[in-house]
Amino acid sequence: MTIEFSLILGLAAALAFLVWEYIRLHKLFEQTHNTRAQTNEAVHRKALAILDEARNEATKIIKEARVGAVAYRDKLTSKMEAALDGVANREINDFKNALEAETINIEKAVGQKIATRYDEVRKEVEAYKAKQIAGVDQKINKAIVEITQKLLSKTINAREHQDLVLKALEEARRNGLFD
Repeated sequence: MTIEFSLILGLAAALAFLVWEYIRLHKLFEQTHNTRAQTNEAVHRKALAILDEARNEATKIIKEARVGAVAYRDKLTSKMEAALDGVANREINDFKNALEAETINIEKAVGQKIATRYDEVRKEVEAYKAKQIAGVDQKINKAIVEITQKLLSKTINAREHQDLVLKALEEARRNGLFD
């Protein structure tokens, strides 16, 4: 075999390895993308569950407020029956208006809490996505740099080249780059 043929054979082996490594890394990226999509879906479901829980709690608070208001109104009505009818009617109307205003204020406060929590969850999801993408990019770059450094650091014959490639693949496997 001539040196040119050996070099061509070595370069072909390196190219085959790089294509194989690209395919493996592409599959890893797709898996990470799928995992990220599943995580986003889970976070979305959790956010919806939090919103449902907040809505249920708001409904419960409103019902309790209404029950308390009804009890207070009944008590107030029984006391006012002894007093003048005009004063009693005025007090009841004032109480109803205050109760409605307070109910509206409670609903607004609950709505604001829900919006704030939703924004917090959305920010957490964005931070998690960015972290996961950065981790995948870092692993890919590390693998490429290590393999390139090992392959291009020497001028060697075909047998040494094959041994070096196999050794680099074995070391990458031990370092967990294929996991």
